[in-house]
Amino acid sequence: MIPGGLKMVIADLTIFPVGAGEGLALEVAKVVKVIKGSGLKHLVGSMGTSVEGEWDEIMTLITQCRASLRGTHRVYYVIKIDERDDPEHSMEHKISAVSR
Repeated sequence: MIPGGLKMVIADLTIFPVGAGEGLALEVAKVVKVIKGSGLKHLVGSMGTSVEGEWDEIMTLITQCRASLRGTHRVYYVIKIDERDDPEHSMEHKISAVSR
């Protein structure tokens, strides 16, 4: 268990505006900038970004990502969360376990 009884969360986030046209790179880049600025461990992928932290940190980050798209008429979110109390199962651990 993480010190203080906190659990590790790995969240896979896909957040993008709907109806903003075919190319979404500029809008997605706004969200990725927020994620990078959070200081949380993250891995940017082609279809989403994985982020590692505590529950409250992840929820705060999602709220900040939402704010980065303020003024957008419609935003689509896909949020997958894996919460566990054994921090040795980090994003890197999961990737290396599959690679082996």
